[in-house]
Amino acid sequence: MISLILADAEIERMPMICPDGEGPPKVCSAKDDAEPKGIIVLDSNLHRHIIDGLEDVDRRGRPDIVHSFLLLAQGSEACKQGKLRAYIHTRGDEVVFIGSRYQPDQNYIAFLRSFGELLDNGKVGEGEEGLRLVSNLDLKGLIRTLSPDRVIALSPSGNERDLAKSLRSSLEKHLAVIIGGFPEGDYHSPVYELADERVSLGDELLTVPDVTSQVLGSLP
Repeated sequence: MISLILADAEIERMPMICPDGEGPPKVCSAKDDAEPKGIIVLDSNLHRHIIDGLEDVDRRGRPDIVHSFLLLAQGSEACKQGKLRAYIHTRGDEVVFIGSRYQPDQNYIAFLRSFGELLDNGKVGEGEEGLRLVSNLDLKGLIRTLSPDRVIALSPSGNERDLAKSLRSSLEKHLAVIIGGFPEGDYHSPVYELADERVSLGDELLTVPDVTSQVLGSLP
């Protein structure tokens, strides 16, 4: 069994503001009429007027990374055969538990609306076809909850080796594989302290979809 974890994923609600200094705080809304309305998930392209004033501006507002990860993981044969479960750990120490039969919207805007519902209500859909959000659960807590036999962290600073060989060596065990859910930089969470093995996929810096595809292609 493989638990595939997207860690420190840059998906979050838009920050709260107080308009004109009056009234209660409310969620930022898009200024441009051409932007989709009702999107509360921070996106660096849709909400550039918001994100430019935030810390870690080069990392934040990347739910597209989560979208591509879910499309690949949930559409994989390993997931369909019950050999893989995907999890998303966010920068805010929230964890999305993903049903084995959940299929993300192919349309990106529909996906953002769905995840906005998740942030508001704590769940989308029911059972194995839905999503469940657990707040105040850091990566260490998630690993403790999953209790895998071995944890592999993917990182450019890891040891370059055959990933398929690492996965095959733990074929009969519950293996957790951690992928970074951010566009640049390194993990904020103590991933290297939690990992039994740190693996690099080569000298070239890869995108999250590239890494996810390599992991799925290396599964026994």
